[in-house]
Amino acid sequence: MDFSKRLSTAVPTARAALFLIVTLALTSCWNKGPAQNGRLELGGAGIALQASTALFAVTLQNTGNVDASGVEVDAVDAGGATLTPSVPIAVGTIRASASVPVNATLTKAGLQPGGTYKLSVRGKVQFGSAPTQNFALGGLVRIPVASPGSRAANSGSAPARHTGTGPVYPLQTPSVGGHENGSRWSVPVVPNATYLPPSKPASKPQPAPTGDPNGVTFNVNQSNGFAGGFPDEPSGATGGGVTFMTANTYGSYSTGGSFTQLNPSTIFQNSPLGTCCDQVVQYVPAIDRFVWLLQGNNTDGMRLAAASPAQVKSSNGQSWTYWDLPPSLFSEPSGTGYDYPDLAVGTNYLYIDWDACWQGNPPGCNSGREIMRIPLSQIQSGGTINFNYTTPSDSADAWSAHLSQDTGSQIFWAGHDQNNQLRVFSWPESSGSYSWRDVTINPWPTGSLSSKAPDGNDWMSFLSGFPGNGVIGATVAQGQVWFAWSAGTNSNFPQPHVEMVEINPSGFGKTQQVQIWNPSYAYGYPSLATNGCTQEVGLSLEYGGGGNYENHVVGFWGDFVVYITTNSNVGTTRFGD
Repeated sequence: MDFSKRLSTAVPTARAALFLIVTLALTSCWNKGPAQNGRLELGGAGIALQASTALFAVTLQNTGNVDASGVEVDAVDAGGATLTPSVPIAVGTIRASASVPVNATLTKAGLQPGGTYKLSVRGKVQFGSAPTQNFALGGLVRIPVASPGSRAANSGSAPARHTGTGPVYPLQTPSVGGHENGSRWSVPVVPNATYLPPSKPASKPQPAPTGDPNGVTFNVNQSNGFAGGFPDEPSGATGGGVTFMTANTYGSYSTGGSFTQLNPSTIFQNSPLGTCCDQVVQYVPAIDRFVWLLQGNNTDGMRLAAASPAQVKSSNGQSWTYWDLPPSLFSEPSGTGYDYPDLAVGTNYLYIDWDACWQGNPPGCNSGREIMRIPLSQIQSGGTINFNYTTPSDSADAWSAHLSQDTGSQIFWAGHDQNNQLRVFSWPESSGSYSWRDVTINPWPTGSLSSKAPDGNDWMSFLSGFPGNGVIGATVAQGQVWFAWSAGTNSNFPQPHVEMVEINPSGFGKTQQVQIWNPSYAYGYPSLATNGCTQEVGLSLEYGGGGNYENHVVGFWGDFVVYITTNSNVGTTRFGD
């Protein structure tokens, strides 16, 4: 089968996600002059308990505009656990607006699975030509719960609301920024591990095919003329003769040809939820509905809307049934943050997930990745929805994880306990409980997520802080579950690359571990989906560096060729999430 035909049913839906790095609470011990805007902040931290010690990882973020050099960590305290041996850790240089993981071994000192502990990281840094100074950063670190484990899902309900057939609310300015979640987990690294070389040949990018009359032709990327903030981070779906597309602050639809722009603030009641950013849309053929997920003002929850293609056409995109999902519905205190949402469609349920509760949120909120499921039949009927949801802290190490696409009768997501152990979560549609277990995989490099465009801009700068090594690609193909994430460099991988693992859900063992890589340029931001006809795994990701500007590529696992769908000649430090 030619590539174009295969691509038409397999390119993963683009995810909308807008974040700025927000880091753990900290204290700083240096003065900042106007010409030397240097600042270190503490990003996500992770602890993996061993027999007598604890593997520790933390991300140091340089949020200033000058390089931080000579960085070293002299002391770490996590709930009384300290460095062993207690010698300084040389970090080196952290470029402006970049992040670097720091790995260490701590004493165990009473640390327990599921515990949350105060964290202190101290050391030295030099910003630009300024003198070397001391720093002291503080925050929290959560240890994953014990594995294997399971828990009964929580339950809740939300009443339906209905929009009119035209704009009925005054135009509101979107509230973007201010409370984004940032990183809450860094992957601990196993010391003295053996790192294997690439399992497969290098993947090479080439221009997308044109001129195939029987498939998809990529001729040009043409702007729709709308602006949704920077970066736009669009999400799109098609069904019933309608294409629906969103970006951070707007929606739009097309029945062929041009797009009509929609403003969510004039369509939906401007309750405390408001209109913010991250939007995701999918079309669900089983119920003939577009499902449109809109993030509120970060600390006010999410909104889910549904409409058939016929309703979109007849109302010019104005008629929707919708459900507001504030934190109170999930037993969280008011002001709890939700961010980085995702959607997946199962046989009988719609699945939604997001990061919940980060540093600076109200006391008592539960932090981690939260998964919610809603019966598709209730979305179709347009009444009250009765949903189930997970306890976020069970998925603390799955921060930023995306849901498995084409998932059938069981949903999956994953996180990293450590760099040779994948924690796989599953939730059968036939069960009221979800479970997790650890799967041993080959060690992979976590650091050095960096790739410069020809103009010197590092398009992976934001990725290095968030979502970092989060498992953001997932799909089910031929009964197997595939997970993918951005990985770093070592002697085998001179450029950042994508790691992929295939898991057999019948016994939750690793079937294979492969890479998307090339020695000359970097790959990152993987998204996966499955071709409904051939069960091939479709790929969507970014590539760049090595004399190339960052661009979007698509392909199929096993071809070792990816096809370039964009033609950017401008570098940026913020490709997207």
